[in-house]
Order: sequence, then structure tokens, then C-alpha cells
Amino acid sequence: MTIIVDQLQWFHRGVMENTDPRVADWPLMGNPASILMIVACYVYFVKILGPNHMKERKAYRVKNLIIAYNVFMVLANAWFFLYGGSYTYLGGGYSWFCEPANYGTDPKQMTIISIGWWYMLLKIVELMDTVFFVLTKKFSHITLLHVIHHSLVASSVWFGVNFGATGQNAFFPLVNCVIHCVMYAYYAMAALGLQRYLWWKRYLTLMQMSQFISLIIHGSIPVFYDCGFPPYFGYLTIFEAALFFGLFFNFYMNTYKKKPAVLRNEGGVDVAAKTIKAH
Repeated sequence: MTIIVDQLQWFHRGVMENTDPRVADWPLMGNPASILMIVACYVYFVKILGPNHMKERKAYRVKNLIIAYNVFMVLANAWFFLYGGSYTYLGGGYSWFCEPANYGTDPKQMTIISIGWWYMLLKIVELMDTVFFVLTKKFSHITLLHVIHHSLVASSVWFGVNFGATGQNAFFPLVNCVIHCVMYAYYAMAALGLQRYLWWKRYLTLMQMSQFISLIIHGSIPVFYDCGFPPYFGYLTIFEAALFFGLFFNFYMNTYKKKPAVLRNEGGVDVAAKTIKAH
């Protein structure tokens, strides 16, 4: 127990001492307890408290709220892509190959950091995806992949903002916002009952997998090429993107590549039995 406490104290001290001084006094920054508590409460609610609370209750009727939420997320991600990109990769002078970290306090750098902080809040708001699954009793949607994905993304974005939101770190939000614009548009259409137009779900999963491949490649550059960007961020990106690629690849194969089992009915006619339930 003493060893565990010592390691936790070492971790806490290391985070506090290495926090970017430009954000040290900002809400939720500096002390890792804030984001860890948010993620812990999220996991506890969606896996234990929420399902137990809903066990004997009917699903809440929150369709209009879900539609409004998804539309908001489409607009928010589009705004971060366009506005954030104008300061980085879309006219902001950032190198697509390798962009060094910038620790300046000029207006442009502080704006980029501010955008990163608000983007972190957006990742926290995205935890509501799972909360809506709980409230509507769609417990089959609350998979290990789903919970790990939301928990790690919120935590890693906090990590990026806390230790330096500029440089190569700005690539993930740019790519991720594009994927999430499409993803939340899909969710909004599904909530509106437009399932017949949603034949492209599998291609959304492929887009997400392509995102992870691009992050692995882009994150590898500062590991092997010194452009002034801390390589440990590259290692973190590679690990997280590789983990998500593996999880999404497994989901894709189980959902879209499994062949339906063939059953024989009483009249001797072969019929296909669906083996995969759509998420």
C-alpha cells in the first residue's frame, strides 16, 4: 500500500511540476484529480449506477433532446475544425509534416491554447453519448470499446492541453472534428427516423479506422525526426491510436464480416439467421 501511495504522489507531483504555466491557473487544469474524477464518475454511472437506476424504470423520452444534442455536436465540431484550423493547418502556417511545440505567450499561441481548452470541454460533453444510452435503456450500446474510447479521449486531450496544446498536438483535433461531424450527423438522422438513408454506417467505421492510421503515422514523425516537438507525445499518440484501431477493427469484423448462420426451417428451406445485432 505504501508503494502505491508513493507512486501516486510521484505521479501527482510530476504532473503539477510539468504543467504548462500558461494554463496552470485555468479551470480543470494542473491537478489531474479533476479529469480523473470526471472520468471515474462517468464510468461508475454508465456501468453501475445508471443501469441499476433504470432497471425497473421505463426508458426516458428524450428524443428531441438527443436530436438537439447531435445537431449541436455537428455544429461545434465544424466550428473547431474551421476556426481552430485557421490558426494551425488551414492557413495558420503549421507544417503538415512536423510542427514544433511553441511555448510563447503571443496572442496567436494563447488563442490556440484557448481553443484547445474549449475542445477539451467538448470531449467532456461527449460523455453524454453514453448517458443518453443509459436513459433510453440501450445498454447493448455501452460496450467496452465505447467506454474505453470516451474515457481515454477525454483524458488524453486533457493531457495534451495541460502539457502543451500547440505543435504536432493540433493534428488530432483537426482530423477528429471531421470524423465527428459525420458521426453526429449520422446519429441525428437515426434519431429522426431516417434509417433508410443510413446504409453507409460501415463506411463511418472505416473512416474512424483511417483516422487512427493517420494518427499513428503522424505521431511517429517526431519520434524519428527531431523538429522540436516532444517525442513522448508521439509515443502517447501511437499507443492510443493503435489501441483504438485494434478495438474498432475487432468491432468492424464482428459486425460486418461475420457470415450469417444458415438454419433449416420445418419445410426444408434454408433461411439466413442474423448473427449480429446492429449497435
